[in-house]
Amino acid sequence: MDERGWTAAAWAKRAEVTATNLTRFLKDPDTASLPSAETIGKLAFAAGSEPRFLSSNGPVSAACRVPVLDHDQIRKVMALSRSAAEDYVSAALRGGGPCVLLDQPTSARAFALQINSLHMNAGGLLPRDQIVIEPIDQVPPRKGDMVITVDGMSVCAYRYYHPQLVPISTDPGCCPMFAEGASMVGVAILVVRPLRIEAVL
Repeated sequence: MDERGWTAAAWAKRAEVTATNLTRFLKDPDTASLPSAETIGKLAFAAGSEPRFLSSNGPVSAACRVPVLDHDQIRKVMALSRSAAEDYVSAALRGGGPCVLLDQPTSARAFALQINSLHMNAGGLLPRDQIVIEPIDQVPPRKGDMVITVDGMSVCAYRYYHPQLVPISTDPGCCPMFAEGASMVGVAILVVRPLRIEAVL
């Protein structure tokens, strides 16, 4: 709540739960009853996370969600300052659009996208794959990393071999390009692939 600047009432409103149990618990956690599992789940979802059962047997892994942004949204994020980009990504996540769940923490500016080119199809990345990325000023690219660029209406993936970005593709039209001057969105940290795509009737 401190990190987001939320009151208990504001958090409860975002989660669409009543604030009574939450307020009571926050005032006196030692004696107040814990909110129900359903309420905790809704609160976690509204905060952009997933509830996790705590265990003393080992470290707890923090799960989080990132929104899937379209081409226009990606362009907007790229033009924003760090804090404005964080707000934009957070608002996109709260907006209820598509998202990707990760079992590892990310920065507040991380998001997912879907490529629409064949630049890495021979390297294991296919159209319709959803890629979670971190901005390059957050995770600087290293040799061999997969980086994502946005150019015109294309969202493309390349391997980073400075000074070049190299496609691994069966498409002869996909050529290497210089990293300097390229509109690099970020470094890929996770790929999610649907295994079954329902036919549209």
